Order: sequence, then structure tokens, then C-alpha cells
Amino acid sequence: MSDNYTFAKSMQPQSINDYSPYQDKQSNNYINDLNNGVYTNNGLTLVNFDLGAIYNSQKYTSTEDLTVAIPITMVAAYGSGTGLSANSPGANNVALCSIKSNFVNLIHQADLQINGKTIESTQPFINVARNFQMLSELDEIDLHTQGSTLGFADHLDNYKSMRYTSSGGSGSGISNNRVFGNGTDHQTTYSINQNGTVINSALQYKMGRYIDTSGNANGLGSVLSTTQMANEARPYFTRSTDVSGSYMIWYDVAVIKLSTIFESLGKIGLVKRFDATVRLWINTGTVGITVGNPNTATASYTMTASNNTFSNTCPLMINYFGTTDAIMATSTTTTVVAGLYIARPPTTSMMGINLALSGASHYLQNCRLYYPQITLQPEKSIQYSESNRNKNVVYRSVVSNLYTNIGVGGTFNALVNAGIVAPCAVLVCPFISASAAGFGDSAWKSPFDTAPALGHPVSLTNFNVSIGGSNVLQSTLNYSYEHFLQQVNLAEQMTSSDFGVSTGLISEDLWRWSKWYFCNVERSAIADKKQPRNVNVTFNNNSSLALDVLIFIFYTDELTIDVETGIVTK
Repeated sequence: MSDNYTFAKSMQPQSINDYSPYQDKQSNNYINDLNNGVYTNNGLTLVNFDLGAIYNSQKYTSTEDLTVAIPITMVAAYGSGTGLSANSPGANNVALCSIKSNFVNLIHQADLQINGKTIESTQPFINVARNFQMLSELDEIDLHTQGSTLGFADHLDNYKSMRYTSSGGSGSGISNNRVFGNGTDHQTTYSINQNGTVINSALQYKMGRYIDTSGNANGLGSVLSTTQMANEARPYFTRSTDVSGSYMIWYDVAVIKLSTIFESLGKIGLVKRFDATVRLWINTGTVGITVGNPNTATASYTMTASNNTFSNTCPLMINYFGTTDAIMATSTTTTVVAGLYIARPPTTSMMGINLALSGASHYLQNCRLYYPQITLQPEKSIQYSESNRNKNVVYRSVVSNLYTNIGVGGTFNALVNAGIVAPCAVLVCPFISASAAGFGDSAWKSPFDTAPALGHPVSLTNFNVSIGGSNVLQSTLNYSYEHFLQQVNLAEQMTSSDFGVSTGLISEDLWRWSKWYFCNVERSAIADKKQPRNVNVTFNNNSSLALDVLIFIFYTDELTIDVETGIVTK
């Protein structure tokens, strides 16, 4: 089929006048959010944008390119007893904290309105669904060229460095936060248990994202000051200005294309007089962990649910320092308190530590929304406008459900939605339950676990989905990677294989360690697609621990827009 593509490309007429239909494009326009620099930074933080400010009757706005920039400030401190450690942190503490893969995981839920009409409504855990879509659509070249911009490393988190323990070690429950060790994703000696010294090298890559202004071997402090790095919005690590430099501070900017959250924006295209509002609920909060045997090879991390103010996904990673190097403040260090915030930390009281005393304040004080303004060539503008005064836009939206504590060997059989129109896919994401996770909370709230960027190595059997009372699968499946591959390919998440291009980052090995159960349900009679139908999901928990399960139903929706007036009909 790639031959056909090459031939068709060769047949395409060429003209110098066809180089670009644009007469002008300005991409660096931005508006600030409506928060005026005020963010709760405790649990979900609501950020509002009013796109009425970019309303323009002369120029087009490309909705696909709308991008938000979120000023991220992470702050951490070591504690001894009931308060701040009296000693300075050791060297190389830039490695203590990082952000979980994919900046999308910063967003818990979101909604979009155009002309006062709700286009995509608020659904919790939208980050989990969109993260899966991105892993299905990106390829290895994307990771190498755009990974850092999107919040990934140049490769995915290493699933072989996952650990499970009910208490202690590199963190209660599943952990994947070992950043130091033999420096490789693979086992290098036979004299230890399988994967015994394997680390998550993706964390090392993301650690290197931050220039350590408190000390690095590159001498970059003589080349760029913190002020100069802030001028170009470069991520960096620094220490507070108190005598002991007690607080560790990371500054970053998370860049998220809104079309990865709202698929409708990716489908609308160019439009004049675009009038919309966007609301984003950002995962922010503070965690406090207890450290045993600090600065030793047997260091241990534990945490209780009461010492975690993240109400949903915790996008913050606290990386494991199981080393005899004196990285932590002293051998008497007993706690680590850390948080992830927009712009600056709030007043906190976690394990006797107030991170606001760090004085941390981001060089960007507001979230920004960047938008392009485009002037088409006159003849192209007339052609485009006349052809799209009644443009039909079809896109996929999603609804979510959470089911907790599905017992060992238990059967799950539930009506997950009573009356949804045009469902196209069902995604089941199982995680080790809060009741079995070691610290008594959901896996995605753990600062030790890469979840929900990756899933867990659990097992579901006898899997099936029914739509309107009819099973989608001919028989229940002991679901394997082959079924997953078939279902994802059939859903045609991004690029048809007809073009000879393969996409997706989910290999068989990754899937066996990080389970996503996907079922394509879009095939049906046209008359049935337009009718509300029930969606049932069944499976058995074939794991040795109880599970919490997120279930997403993707469905097709549509709207009509006049690209000249921006008026939407839905």
C-alpha cells in the first residue's frame, strides 16, 4: 500500500503558489488565565480561560494548535522529628523529585464550552484515557523529538524496575522510582535475583531536564544564571536562600496541547470569531513520607493516606535514595515533605514543615493559553469560508467510571452506562486496590508509583463487553496481547496501516507489565448507533490482590460550526 501512496504523491501537480495557503501566521499570542495568580494548590486546582479575548473577525484561529503552559513549582524538604531538619541537604538532590511521564497526567478533569454550549463535559480521570490514546498514537521518533516537550523521557518508564512490597523498600505498594543503581534498564549480572538492580532510567533522563544550579559538573552556572534561564523558561533546580538552603526547589513549565484533552478542538480546524471557555482541574498537593535508615543501601519509604493532599492523581514522583552517599540531610532524617504546585507553594503544615517558607515563586505567575492567528490567502479564504459555513465536526469524547476493591478471584459484572449513544470503544484500566496497596490509598495517588502513566502487572480473564444486550466478543477472552493488538488496530487510533506506517508505543512486553484492556465496539447498524444503548463489562480478577478498576467508554459526538461566524449548533 505504501507503493500506492508514493505513486499518488508523484502524480500530485505542483506549483510554487501552493507552498502555503497562509498569508500570515502568528503563533506566539497568549492570554493569561482568569485566576489572577491565585491558585488553591491543595487537591484539585481550578484554572479558567476565557477565549472570548481572542475573538477576531478578520483572522482565523487554529483550534488544533491551542496550547496551555502551566508554571510548575515543586518544593521539598527533609525533616527530623517533628519539623525541618537543621542540616543542609546533601549534594545531587536534584534527583529527589520529578514529574510522572506525560504532562497530561497533571489534569484530572476538564470541560469545554463554545458559544455557551457544552461541547465536552467534565469527566474524572480524563488523564488516564488520554494518556492511553497518546501511547497508542505516538511512535519512537515522536518520543525522541517531542518527548521532553510532552513530559516524557526519550523512552517510556522501565517496567522491569517495578517493585511490590506491602511496606518499606522504595515505597509501599507498587514502586518504580529507583533512579540510581547500575545505570541500565537491564540486569547486568547473574549473581542476583532477576531484575534485582534494574533502575528506571527514564527518571534519570527527566532528572537531567533540570539544570542543578546548586552544583553540576558541566560548569553551566558560569554560562547561564538562574535569571537568564528563567528568561527562556528553562527548567532548573535551586535551593532556598536561607542559611542552610533547607528547601529544594524545581521550576518547570508543562506544555499541553488542548486537542489532546479535547478531541473536538483537533477536528474544528480554522475558525473566525472563536468564543470559548476552558476549565482545567489541575492535580496539585503535598505529600509527606517517613524514611527509615536514610543514607544507607537499606533505606525505606512509607506513607499513610492522611499525609497526602492530592485528591486524585499524584503527578509527583519522590525518587528512591537507597545509597550510602550522604544525599539526605543527615542520618537522623526521618521524613521527606514535597509538593507540586502552580506558580508557588501554599501555606502547608505537613509533618511540621511549611513549604511556603521556601520563598519559591515561579518566573511565570499565571497559566497561559497560546493561540495562533492566521490570515489566509484571499482566494483560499473565500474558498474555505464558502465551503464551511455549515461544517460538520465529528469527534470522540469519553465517560469514566471507577470500581474499587474487586476481590481476589472475584467476578465483575456491571452495567457501566445506561443509555449511551454511538459508543466506539471500551477501555478497562486495572490497578492494585487501595486496600492492598500498602499505604491504604489508590495507586495513582502514590508518589512512588509511575501510575497512571503505566499500569500494573495484574490479570483479568473471561473478559467481555456487551452493547445493548449483545456481546461484542463472540466468546469471553482470556485476554492476551494478541487480542489487545487486534482491538487497537481495528480502532485505527491514528494511522491506517494502508499507508505503510506503524504507530504506537505499547509493545507486548510493556503490555504484560502494564495492563490496558481495550475493546472496539463501534461496529453496529446505523440505526442502532443513533439509539441510547446499555454498556456492560464482565471479567474475573485473575490476580493475587484485590483491584481497583477505571472503565472508560469512548463515544462519537458531533457538532456543526460556521467557520465565518464561529457559531456552533449541537
